[in-house]
Amino acid sequence: MVTKDWSATKTRLADFFKNNHINQIITFSIIVCGLYISLISITGQNVAHPLSPVTSKTLDLTRAADEILHSIISCFMLVVLAIAAGKLVKFLYIPSLIGCMAVGIAMRNIPQLGDLFYINDYWQFILRKLALVVIIIRWGISINIKFIKKNYTFPPLLGIGSATTEALSIFFTAHFLFNFPLSLSLICGFVVATVSPAISGPTMGHLREKSIGTEKNIPDIVPAACCFDNVWSLLIFSLTASATFTTESVGPTMIKSIGAIVLAVVFGCILGWIIRWFPKNDNKHTHIARFLIIASSTYGVITSMIVLGYQFPGIVAGLSLCCVAATHWREDNPRGIKVLVHQYDNLWYFLAVPLLFSLVGYTFDFSEITRKDLQIAISLVCIGVVARFISAMFISFLGGFTICEQIILSLSLMPKATVQCALAPSLILLTDNFPELEDTTKLVINTCIIAVMITSPIVEILLDILAPRILKKSLIFNSALPSETTVTTSTDNYTVPQFSAPQLNNPNGLPNIPYYYYNKNEMVSSHIMIVNGEHNKPSGSVQKFQEELEIQRSMRNAAIIDHHYEPVS
Repeated sequence: MVTKDWSATKTRLADFFKNNHINQIITFSIIVCGLYISLISITGQNVAHPLSPVTSKTLDLTRAADEILHSIISCFMLVVLAIAAGKLVKFLYIPSLIGCMAVGIAMRNIPQLGDLFYINDYWQFILRKLALVVIIIRWGISINIKFIKKNYTFPPLLGIGSATTEALSIFFTAHFLFNFPLSLSLICGFVVATVSPAISGPTMGHLREKSIGTEKNIPDIVPAACCFDNVWSLLIFSLTASATFTTESVGPTMIKSIGAIVLAVVFGCILGWIIRWFPKNDNKHTHIARFLIIASSTYGVITSMIVLGYQFPGIVAGLSLCCVAATHWREDNPRGIKVLVHQYDNLWYFLAVPLLFSLVGYTFDFSEITRKDLQIAISLVCIGVVARFISAMFISFLGGFTICEQIILSLSLMPKATVQCALAPSLILLTDNFPELEDTTKLVINTCIIAVMITSPIVEILLDILAPRILKKSLIFNSALPSETTVTTSTDNYTVPQFSAPQLNNPNGLPNIPYYYYNKNEMVSSHIMIVNGEHNKPSGSVQKFQEELEIQRSMRNAAIIDHHYEPVS
């Protein structure tokens, strides 16, 4: 009886929230609430009385008008010049983010430009955080939970194992060779080691579209490994930073930080589960409403927790929120989250990247870095990258990948960019009460910037050149056919000796059997017949081939693959 009543109650509630007017009102309310919390957190106003007189210490109120106007114009010019520079360096096959960073460095270090541009320090902090939220959202909605569930061993081993190896190599080098404090050595190791999916991600997407490397799921393994790498590295970075920049004892601080992270995960999952139902998937403006609702919710969560002093738990909560919401949105409409991903891609490339990397370059002052500091930073980056490459190669070897696949996997986990630029500059704010750590902290920040400038262009160029050439082009199977599997490929005129034999799970329940390509010029109708692992190449006329085909179809352990070639475009 209780079960029936509960089922009836759930049905009534579902019908209530599915009502178009109710659903739209709740969607609008969530968006407004998220934006309100974000604005209150950024401006420092009172939550209950936001229109009270401004008392925030975040602005220089003695010259607030001039400072605000100058900062607005400077930010506008910075973004415009960064976009232009990013497009220009693309002609040299250099990542656009390097061009954006170069604009910021020029504005800070060229006297004529430095006198013209000015951006309030607090604005720089907030704008970097706003750009970070775009990264978190784009990262969260792209996490494929189903793939991780099916591949829960190798991606975390590759991501966490290689990241830990790189971080520890930097840690030991910084502490024992360059006399960094123990805690800052660990912070430096894990913040520098964190990989950036923004560099390898586009290449992996290109490989997936071309069906290159998909035989062993390389385009999916790399983002999953980056996900585990980022979470693990940021977790250690956050816990170490919270224990370093505090006057409290280490034990209670660590317990407090871990508890905050756990609560953040729970809170993010609950909020993600709620907003996954809003708006309905059949509304006229479903996709733009989902763009706004996930943006406002994530911004509200992350900015409010930054104000409360829980920077990393806020990131975890925002990531959990996006991941849970997007998991449902992937399947509740024909277009899935493609529109949402495209919207945040545009926001990332045309606003977040120019803003974030130009502001990071704006913090890089050549007058404050000595030749010795530059040598230390380059040494730490090179040692870490070599350690990462070797460890990733070894783990990939244990995973059964070929040498070419090992190289691509290892290269994909080497570039630095977004995390270093979004989080590293925030460390300087933590040194206000710890002046003895200020110089080393600045060196850590400069090391992160140099790591981005070294690894990003080199790795992107290598991936663009090597990945399409040394990885295999896989076949795309249409498993909907019960007796035959249609195969398409954009590769033409391949012969048998050029390929090894990967394994095919036949939809008929037949045992795993290998397959090969045949040159389409050798016969009029290009078919492949495989019997018990033997590769039988038809010869002679089409009539004879059809006769052989019928014989093979009658055998118990036969799989016939119709192979349709398409010329390379």
